[in-house]
Amino acid sequence: MTRLAVPLSHLEGLSRPGQADLLAIAVAAERGGADQLVLSEHVALGAVLDGHPGAVGRFPFDADEEYPDPLVALAAVAAVTSTARMSTNVLIAPLRPAVLLAKLVATLDVVSAGRVDLGVGAGWYEGEFAAMGVPVAEREQRLEDTVGACRALWAAGPATFTSPSVSFEGLVCSPAPAQPGGPPVWFGGGASRRTARKVATLGDGWTVMGDATPDDIAAGVRLIAEACEAIGRDPAAVSVRCSLRPVDGDLERTMATAAAYVDAGASVVQLPSLRTFTREVAEVEAVVTAARSSLGG
Repeated sequence: MTRLAVPLSHLEGLSRPGQADLLAIAVAAERGGADQLVLSEHVALGAVLDGHPGAVGRFPFDADEEYPDPLVALAAVAAVTSTARMSTNVLIAPLRPAVLLAKLVATLDVVSAGRVDLGVGAGWYEGEFAAMGVPVAEREQRLEDTVGACRALWAAGPATFTSPSVSFEGLVCSPAPAQPGGPPVWFGGGASRRTARKVATLGDGWTVMGDATPDDIAAGVRLIAEACEAIGRDPAAVSVRCSLRPVDGDLERTMATAAAYVDAGASVVQLPSLRTFTREVAEVEAVVTAARSSLGG
């Protein structure tokens, strides 16, 4: 069955300021049948936002839009939900020390009873990297190093890990995640050989960034299959999540596009921002229920 992801980001116009309705929206989405509750992130943004790899021209969201830290916010969401999985889409992993990220994610996995899917990406906004003191040119390498370090720390026993940006010997990071070996890791990116290699060697899923078409999904799935087969891995073990593009603000017409993405290889489809379809918290459950029903469950 195709799974449904519901974003908890970009809620302006639906939630009151200060994330006042975030938890109520999350609870309503879970009641409506959401399989994943998803938060994206930026640590800090500037007034001029050009260069987003998934956008044509300017970044489509305002710099002062609220971006709560996804791990903190999802811990709160986990406390009021019980079945939906908690997902980042995407957390900019190179901006955080790897060992600290391993600790934070493991803790979230424990308090959510093993419901975490960690979506990660390399990031793109140079000002954010400069402010955090992280070389933007090293972001791709740091992303892979960080995920590798997390996986080492999430495994049983003292961990030793060596990479260009992070190395340690004989460390134990406790508590261990509730999910053996740690949460599934989803890499964000476009349909490219670089993304496919990361997914095949280090990941459990591909979260497709930008305004991807079904043809883009199919191309990425083929590349992931090739990368998996090259290392003897079953490509069927890799999940694929794509975001639907809104069609004239109409939920039924938007969901009608999902079949083409599923046929292309998507196993999870994510709604556009909920504010596309309603500006009332009381209507969120009905919106998600209708979306879930259109997917056959």
